[in-house]
Amino acid sequence: MKQENSIFAKEVSLQGCAFINESVNLFSFAPDDPVPGLVPRFRSYGTAQQMTDGTFDFVPHPRIRANSKLIKKLAHGRASETRDGAIQLTLKVFKTEGVNINETILSEAVEAAKAIREYQLKR
Repeated sequence: MKQENSIFAKEVSLQGCAFINESVNLFSFAPDDPVPGLVPRFRSYGTAQQMTDGTFDFVPHPRIRANSKLIKKLAHGRASETRDGAIQLTLKVFKTEGVNINETILSEAVEAAKAIREYQLKR
């Protein structure tokens, strides 16, 4: 099996005290005998699970980055082709910009539609 992350290359058993604060969803662990450099530090998104008997585990998830291909950059968004072959239009206009949001979205959607048509004709 290929080791994807060196963090999990060795198994280390630590004894200590776990602190759980359910009101703020906080879990903390303090080893009884902290040894600097014993384990590498890491920060990761993942799934944490606490069972009713107090056992706790954490499974990190790899962060999947967007692999979209830009078709047209717009003032308030972009038109792109996604990794799964879909065409996506994203527009975001803040209410505080002082523009007519309806007209802005309409004009940029038309601009994106023209760019998408040209993009499709080239393929």
